[in-house]
Amino acid sequence: MNVVIVTPGHPSPRGKSFPPALTAPYLAALAAPHVDHIKIIDLAVQPFDLYAPSPDIAMFTCTMAQSDHIFKIARYLKANGAKIFLGGPYVTLAYDFDPRIKEIADCVVLGEGEKALPRAIEDLKNGNLQPMYAMPINSLAGIPFSRLDLLDSMKYFSSTAIIGTRGCVHRCGYCSIGDIYGQKYLKRPVDEVIEEIKFQTCRPNLRWLDRKFVQFWDDNPAGDLNWFHNLLEKMIPLKKWWISQICLDVADNEETVKLMKASGCKGVFVGIESVSEETLQTQNKDTINVVNNYIRQCQTLLKHGLVVVGAIMFGFDSDTKEILFNKTLKILDDMGITMINNLVFTPYPHLNFFKKLVKENRLITREAKYYNGYTVVHRPQNIHPADLQEAVVNMHQKFYSPRSMFKRMIKHNVLKYPEFLIWNRLWGTKNYEVIPGVDVNEWLRYLKTL
Repeated sequence: MNVVIVTPGHPSPRGKSFPPALTAPYLAALAAPHVDHIKIIDLAVQPFDLYAPSPDIAMFTCTMAQSDHIFKIARYLKANGAKIFLGGPYVTLAYDFDPRIKEIADCVVLGEGEKALPRAIEDLKNGNLQPMYAMPINSLAGIPFSRLDLLDSMKYFSSTAIIGTRGCVHRCGYCSIGDIYGQKYLKRPVDEVIEEIKFQTCRPNLRWLDRKFVQFWDDNPAGDLNWFHNLLEKMIPLKKWWISQICLDVADNEETVKLMKASGCKGVFVGIESVSEETLQTQNKDTINVVNNYIRQCQTLLKHGLVVVGAIMFGFDSDTKEILFNKTLKILDDMGITMINNLVFTPYPHLNFFKKLVKENRLITREAKYYNGYTVVHRPQNIHPADLQEAVVNMHQKFYSPRSMFKRMIKHNVLKYPEFLIWNRLWGTKNYEVIPGVDVNEWLRYLKTL
């Protein structure tokens, strides 16, 4: 039985993907004992070959913005005899919203796949495939190592990615993690994480960076500090470099930050989300993020030589022009943050906010490709949607301007200046210019007509 796993990955304006999407290699590891051959097609780094032989099973994972393209490929393969398995965040969240899911899929896996995917494959073999599987797990002990060997490592800036935890202890209003995995926070046994780091960094034919650099595919590995400290202490002898998403308040514990640095941490991706206390409160984020702490927390991380990438979201109902065009950039400059990923708050169909927008007739479009995090799809209460879209574009331009770069760079250690400039050069390219099927500037012109 032959299997193809198709993932839209992370398209990059820089030519290569960074990092590889870990979902497909992990699904391959779950499926491998039950099939004869597996191939991964990462659409971020390679086109789909319509002339290749159709597999017995075609598995797909996708986000909402990528669903049109993914479902088009799925329909093609289904017409050519493949059984279609759909899963991933969008399919899980939109199962009852998007009729295409049930129409296209021979089998839908909702939520976690550790139990569900092997069961579905065996049921298919036995002629008893069910249309839907939902089989949550309560432990990450013994999970298989991802099949990163099925990826072409040369197509990624760095290809070594692993998972240490799943879920998050926090319940932020805009976040879908709890809806996907359930209200839980799972941790792998530390020794198993260490063994996978050793294994994945010793794969044959790897470049030096793939052997040295590890990317954690976690939402918040510091959700349990005892577990996190244990992991960091055992990573020190490995002499690897690593990065991860993490909550900004990890900087409140300087001993943790020191241990992160000692274990090889090179940088963190933190959810700043907003510089408005009102917004943080409405999104249940105010217990984690406190605006008055931002500068101190960021400086703690920078003082220990860590790169800090911050995520900012524009478009909450409490946002104003002053917050979007002036206050946000000033605070980011004062923080000295290394890079940003500035996004539009996107009201996905599973959120109560989406239902509120529908009721109040504030949705601009329901076309899936615009739900990508960069294009405005709703009318906020205090700002015109065109102004919101312009704020996202302007923030990117102003943040990576020489003026802002200088103000932020001087808050770093002078020995880090070259590294700072390199990262800003890499991240200064416009991610929103490579969204498939979407021209952000054209969309801005349309919004101005509303």
